[in-house]
Amino acid sequence: AYGLIPEEDRNRFHYTVGMLLFNTIDGKNIDSIIFLMVDQINHGTTYLSSDQRITVAELNYGAASKAVENSNFAAAFFYSNAAMKLLPENHWESHYDLSRKIFLVLGNAARSYGRIAEATSALDEILKHGKLLKDKLDAYYLKIALLHTHQELKKSFDTCVEVLIQLGETIPATVDREVFVKRAENVLAKLNVMTENDMKTMKSPFHMSLLQFYNRGCFTSYFVQLPMMKWFACRMVEISLEHGFSKYSALGLMWFTMILAGDLIYDVHAGYRVGKIALKLLKRFDANDLLPNAYLIYYSYPAVHIEPIQSCAAMLKRGFEIALSTGDTQIALVSGVQYMQKSLLSGANLLVLKKECDYQMRLVETHFQSMAKMYVLAFQETISMLITREVLSNSTLLDQSKELEFSQAIIFHNVIQNFWLGRWERCLYYAKRSSAPSDIGQLKSIMIIFYGGLSCFQISRKGASKKSKLPKQAIALMKEKGEQSSWNYQSKIYLLEAEISSSLHENDRAIFFYNSAILAARSSKFIHEEGLACEFSALHCLKYGDKKEASILLEQARDCYTTWGSQMKVASVSRLLEECSG
Repeated sequence: AYGLIPEEDRNRFHYTVGMLLFNTIDGKNIDSIIFLMVDQINHGTTYLSSDQRITVAELNYGAASKAVENSNFAAAFFYSNAAMKLLPENHWESHYDLSRKIFLVLGNAARSYGRIAEATSALDEILKHGKLLKDKLDAYYLKIALLHTHQELKKSFDTCVEVLIQLGETIPATVDREVFVKRAENVLAKLNVMTENDMKTMKSPFHMSLLQFYNRGCFTSYFVQLPMMKWFACRMVEISLEHGFSKYSALGLMWFTMILAGDLIYDVHAGYRVGKIALKLLKRFDANDLLPNAYLIYYSYPAVHIEPIQSCAAMLKRGFEIALSTGDTQIALVSGVQYMQKSLLSGANLLVLKKECDYQMRLVETHFQSMAKMYVLAFQETISMLITREVLSNSTLLDQSKELEFSQAIIFHNVIQNFWLGRWERCLYYAKRSSAPSDIGQLKSIMIIFYGGLSCFQISRKGASKKSKLPKQAIALMKEKGEQSSWNYQSKIYLLEAEISSSLHENDRAIFFYNSAILAARSSKFIHEEGLACEFSALHCLKYGDKKEASILLEQARDCYTTWGSQMKVASVSRLLEECSG
């Protein structure tokens, strides 16, 4: 029957159906058919009177809001864009509240949908025409996040500081270390004597807004001005202690755990405990929307030093999935990068990780996340090299610029690549340029020192003399971390002890520690480290002329590397096996 309607009359037909639905539906039940109804009406917007255009704009706004609730940001963008086009020319004067709502949902939907120009334009409209600061806060928040996403980090940070100052906060230009430590210790002392029942609920919308912007400031300043991140985190907890706790207070507590995991106070167990309190607060406020943020901080920093690294990787992946489903692509992709890092260091199957990495690359390209793309590119290159030894033809990240060359993330990937490729000198070169590992408790910095320390022994094994403090630093650091998590660090301690004993020609002691390293890595399910311990143990045996035992160990190493998915390491060990049997 629809085919019998002349094509030039079909838009009017759809419009008539939509208006009939609108005129007959009970207002309370409009949500049940809003998409169907608005889709029909939108076919005939040219037939609308001036008053009807406002009514239909409101309907499109309702459909857009509903689509956002359903995480359908493509639909939300379509409906909010349609709503915007229905507004009259003087809409900021004649329909101020409706205009502000439509442009806000448009900015949010466009940002999540990857339509950056449209998102920027919509948010700038609110900032230009908003009458009061409170009317512009949501737009400011989204704009700050948008700037961060596209690597305008300084501008994002400055905008956040500007808003906080407008809200009456005093933001220091610099942070005095000694003064701040005393302040943070005072905050921790107050938290230590508080119970969950003492944490009264925050009632003030104003202070909730403050916490939102401080949270945004923490995220941005982490990348551009780390001392300010610590100051912001401490201030978030202070506001909560004074004015009550909200779901954003939980994020403040999470950021504060990073201070506790770093060198200013260095109390990882306190950070772990505070993080647990924060997770309980999120549950109390039913704040599932903030779980990805909380998981990102907690399982990347305090928890990873205490819980099995595999468990932390799993929770980071969960945060990635939740954030993606709610349209928070920025948090999703940062969580995804952290998930890949923890998975790589835990010995997850490289072929599976490659698929995850390729999926994340499609996401960053779809959503134009240029900053996240650099990190994903680095993992793509590292994983590709570990699998086949080949460098991706489209990856130039590690050679991009002098500015990036010695950043901690780039150093991490260069150390990992050169270590597993057996380029010990290059691995040591980059490891020496790593920053201190304890500043904010970064796992990658700890692992850089571990691999750098092992590289020193391999250089010595080949007869080269290379004096370095890294071996002693590595064993001391692994023992310190081992007191917090034997699961994550015991096999590393044993392997370093074995290498020390081997370098001192203490054969029996070396064999004991190699065997202990193999068993500990197997127990903790670090298949790559089990293979490494077997391989290094075999090299030790060859030094003493025991080819038979070396062959057995190399076969074990080959099996481990096969399970890991590293064809490159399988080929390398196979060549050693041939030399043993030759």
